[in-house]
Amino acid sequence: MIDDKTRILIGKYGGSVPRYTSYPTAVQFQKGIEPQHLEIQLAAVENSEAISLYIHIPFCHSLCHYCGCHTKITHKYDIISSYIDTLCREITLVASKIRAIPAVSRIHFGGGSPNYACTSDIAKILTTIKNSFFTTHNTQVDMECDPRLLNVTKIRELSSIGVRRISLGIQDFDERVQSAINRIQSFTEVRRHVEHLRDNHIADINFDLIVGLPEQTLQSIQETAKAVVILRPSRIAVFSYAHVPWMKKHQKLLEKYPFPSPETRYEMQNNISQILQSAGYQSIGIDHYALPKDSLFKAYKSGRLQRNFQGYTDDPATMILGFGLSAISQLKNSYIQNTLESREYRASIESGHLPVSKGVQLTDQDIQARKAIMHIMCDLELDLEKFPNLKVRHYQLSLMAQDRLVVQKGQKIKITKAGKPFTRVVASCFDPYLENAADNTGKRHAKAI
Repeated sequence: MIDDKTRILIGKYGGSVPRYTSYPTAVQFQKGIEPQHLEIQLAAVENSEAISLYIHIPFCHSLCHYCGCHTKITHKYDIISSYIDTLCREITLVASKIRAIPAVSRIHFGGGSPNYACTSDIAKILTTIKNSFFTTHNTQVDMECDPRLLNVTKIRELSSIGVRRISLGIQDFDERVQSAINRIQSFTEVRRHVEHLRDNHIADINFDLIVGLPEQTLQSIQETAKAVVILRPSRIAVFSYAHVPWMKKHQKLLEKYPFPSPETRYEMQNNISQILQSAGYQSIGIDHYALPKDSLFKAYKSGRLQRNFQGYTDDPATMILGFGLSAISQLKNSYIQNTLESREYRASIESGHLPVSKGVQLTDQDIQARKAIMHIMCDLELDLEKFPNLKVRHYQLSLMAQDRLVVQKGQKIKITKAGKPFTRVVASCFDPYLENAADNTGKRHAKAI
């Protein structure tokens, strides 16, 4: 049980706050960014830069009621196949705007459920990338997978085309929780997939878990954590569920079930952390865990850890090019998002135009704030002396120091063990956009706890 002091802290600091997978966050993206802006950015890419490619496959075979992603439910494969043809044309079009030959460090397939696509179509995408960009034997191919759409044949095929890291969306192993969120997948099924992955030379395996789902209890989440430890994935992400039914109306379907309270969610996170760390996993950032041999932990220990829209990463690239519906590109001084509309996406590509929908161009202050916030999120500490022009809400920071969530010595700020669950709140001290939008924060971001 949590004590009264912790309960007070949750009430005080557990409100809505950004996840800070980017800065400025996606809520600052605005219409008015033209395709020409992206073309200028692409033309300025240099040979010495490493880039990552994000491939968005937005299709699923069924709707998970907790989902907050941009997805489309379909049972007609010709829709997926046609989309992939258009996506390949987008890859070729974007590559034609880059004068340099930068090396691709990583190719990440996200969704949706990328493994819903036929392996031959995934191979078509990879071939298009290899024909359009400079890839090497060090280029890593990652894929998010729905375990319900895996089998031994699919795993062999994915391995044969070069996929070397698989992220499995587990969420929870409890049957009541799975029934509530409309995602039934047994521990036995997942264990079989893990064995097949390792047998087929895919040893880098990630698990994604979610805390705060309906029907979850302290007991059930502990049982899930213990089951995860048995399967020994390389990395584990433990995300907090974001209930945003004003944005994702299908989440209202969950409201007939009991949700864990903020205090229970806090305990759940603590219990999972204790179980995972007792099993040899190292805590990274605010919600990731990795085995000591994993490259994510090595990046953390060497100060190379980064955070982007996929979460914490060891990817050295600071430029990410996003392809497909709703995909976001992270550039030196801007974020640019593709359209969410299928017809508009196809029409843009067919007419030879980049399918840009919205974005944000960063000011010098934004760039400095981005670096500072990413330091806090990745390293849990910050030296303000390195950011002389950074706008800081000192009053909020001093309150957190009084509550022993941070320790500040001179210009150096360090998040304490007690403050770690509130890291996003600490990061918000350096976010002027959040201050300016305070009245609407509750409808723009998820709860901190």
